[in-house]
Amino acid sequence: MNALAALPLATATPGWHDLVGLLPELIVAGGFLLLMLLDLVMPPARRTWLAVFSGAVLVGALAVSVWGWYDAGSAGRSVFFGAFAYDRLAEFANCVILVTSLLTVAISPGYLIRRKLHHGEYYSLLMAATVGMMLLAGATSLMVIFLAIELLSISLYILSGFSRQEERSQEAAVKYLLLGSFASAFLLFGMALVYGETGHTQLAQIAEAMSRSLPVDPLLVGGIILMFVGLAFKVSAAPFHAWTPDVYQGAPTSVTTFMSVATKVAAFIVIIRLFDDAFASYYSRWSAVVIAVAILSMVIGNLAALTQDSIKRMLAYSGIAQAGYILIGVAVGVGTPLGVQGALYYLAAYAFTNLGAFAVVTVMSGRGEDLDSYDHLRGLWHRRPYVAAALAFFLLSLAGFPFTAGFIGKFLVFAAAIQAHNVALALWGIGTSAVSVFYYLRVTLIMFQRPKEEVPAYAWPRTGWAGSAVLLVSVAGTLVLGVFVVLVLTVASMAQAGTLPGT
Repeated sequence: MNALAALPLATATPGWHDLVGLLPELIVAGGFLLLMLLDLVMPPARRTWLAVFSGAVLVGALAVSVWGWYDAGSAGRSVFFGAFAYDRLAEFANCVILVTSLLTVAISPGYLIRRKLHHGEYYSLLMAATVGMMLLAGATSLMVIFLAIELLSISLYILSGFSRQEERSQEAAVKYLLLGSFASAFLLFGMALVYGETGHTQLAQIAEAMSRSLPVDPLLVGGIILMFVGLAFKVSAAPFHAWTPDVYQGAPTSVTTFMSVATKVAAFIVIIRLFDDAFASYYSRWSAVVIAVAILSMVIGNLAALTQDSIKRMLAYSGIAQAGYILIGVAVGVGTPLGVQGALYYLAAYAFTNLGAFAVVTVMSGRGEDLDSYDHLRGLWHRRPYVAAALAFFLLSLAGFPFTAGFIGKFLVFAAAIQAHNVALALWGIGTSAVSVFYYLRVTLIMFQRPKEEVPAYAWPRTGWAGSAVLLVSVAGTLVLGVFVVLVLTVASMAQAGTLPGT
């Protein structure tokens, strides 16, 4: 029986159990509303307290999510008439998203104050985007999926253009808005086809209808592919990646830090729910498309990153390649539990590693300008050795060096591909990973060089206690995921257990 169909349905009238299933999201949503009210009465000089309040709300939601991991149990259940899943996969995603949001909030005040962008609505928008991502991760209805994507997208459109005086930031917001609208149209059209051919919007019922759909329905296949196109845009997979480098570079760095991680986590969780569960019976019809997108993402992302001289653009193309590696786990996840487990492990590893790399760029950005050029990195080791060591560690993890989280994540998805008898896909991953070593090591070596005499010395700001704490947590998370493999893989396995058919 399909795992989604096995989730017990809620009672006819929503009650306490439904609210418990949505409690972390309700806490963050309540914090969002209170932040908008507090911003009306908070003096500009004390806006840092808005960050403190945001952090407190996120910590509370994180504690409830950890409790929900045990309360939901291994089977989980659906709430609000089957529209939302209260299971360990949702709580796993909530924890990663909330930790990402919390660390972003911690490094934001110092950066925003230096850039003269410290406005109260920043934290409200960040919380709204967090709510959308959490809702997306637990959605088991096409309607909830679309509404959650729109909530997080609208918030991120505004945050991308938060630097109102910079043309680059405004350009990033417009590009993200226009291309995001096209992606939403693809997603909605695909949902309409799936609904029209199955007669259902809930994933459990869609899965049951598809399992009885003989012969294969071409319109249903088209709907599935269109939905994948819309979601591939959100995870920055090629060839739907054109917005990523420009938006990552133009948006304020603290926003890029948040969206580069949290959006991918939420979108990949819903991709796993859809393609490795609800659409599993049509695996032979969509797997080739997912595999092709995975290979394109790995090739385009890594080759384009080789030619960059902007840190943010390099990390953007790196994120495109990382999306390709995670898609390997999705592509072989049906019938190969290690595929989904590897994808979940990779998401957690990517969250700590990529957030740490962007956090370095955020805390090292000076007054009036972001740390964006490779030349800005020259001499970092001689002025801020601990920061340089942390960035080098994150880059080596993204490259997949042993004893790092990135190495284990790649090993798991490549092993899953081999286990699924798709050795060629694993070889594509291994080959492109070898290419990535060049541009990651290039950045690492630049940090140990002396600045050029003809280039004015970059004014390195102090990291501060918040920035130091975020870097320490990111390093610790990357190291733990790279060393305590069995522990984290067990957590990923427990999160995946209630999601795949036949588990």
